[in-house]
Amino acid sequence: MQLRLTPLFLALTLCLLASSASAQERRVELRFQGGANLGVPIFLDVDRGIVKPGASITGWGGFDIGWVVFDFGIGLQWTPIDTNKIPNVVQPSGLEPLVRFVFSPGVRFQVPTIDAVLPYVTGAFDANLWTFQALDSSCDWYYCRDDGRAQFAPGFTGKAGIGIHLKNAMYLDVGFQYSMSGKGDFFNRTQWWMQPFIGFIYRGDRDRFGGVGY
Repeated sequence: MQLRLTPLFLALTLCLLASSASAQERRVELRFQGGANLGVPIFLDVDRGIVKPGASITGWGGFDIGWVVFDFGIGLQWTPIDTNKIPNVVQPSGLEPLVRFVFSPGVRFQVPTIDAVLPYVTGAFDANLWTFQALDSSCDWYYCRDDGRAQFAPGFTGKAGIGIHLKNAMYLDVGFQYSMSGKGDFFNRTQWWMQPFIGFIYRGDRDRFGGVGY
C-alpha cells in the first residue's frame, strides 16, 4: 500500500511546486501612487459675465498595479459668481464663490513602460457637495438660491494627462479634464466644465504595501 501511494505523493508534490512557480510568475507588484494638482475650472454654456473661471485643488492616492491604478480623490473648487449681473436678484453682493467639495473613487489606465514619461487617462465618479450664498429664488439662474447649505449632486470626471519624470519617484503632472454634475439637489440642469491642471505624481517603490503582491 505504501509503495502504491508513493507515486501519487510525488505527483501531488510536483503539482504544488508547479502551481507555486506559476503563481510567482503571475505575481502583481503593488505600489502606492498619489499626488495633487491645481486647476482652473471653466464652466460651459453659461453667461461669461456672471460665471468666471475659478480655481481648484485636488489630492488623491491609490493602489498601482502596473497598467492600472485604483484611486480615491478629495477636492475643493471655487467658481466666482458676479451676483451684480444676475437678473432679478433683490440684494446682490458682488462676487460670491460657488463652492464644490468632492469625493472621487476612480480608475486610472497608464503606460508604465516608458522611463521619461507616464501617460494616463482616468475616469472617476464624483460625489459632489455644492454650496452658494443664499440670494433670492425669484430669478431663473441655478445659483439664485434661498438656501445656502451644501447639497448633493452626482457627477463624473474624465481626465487625460502625462507625468514627466523629474527624479526618483516624482513626476510633474500636466493635463486636461472634463467634468459634469447632474441635477441632484442643487442644479436645475446638468452642468459641464473643463479644467487644465498642473501638479505632481508620486509613484512609490514596488511592493510598498508589504512585499507580497498578489
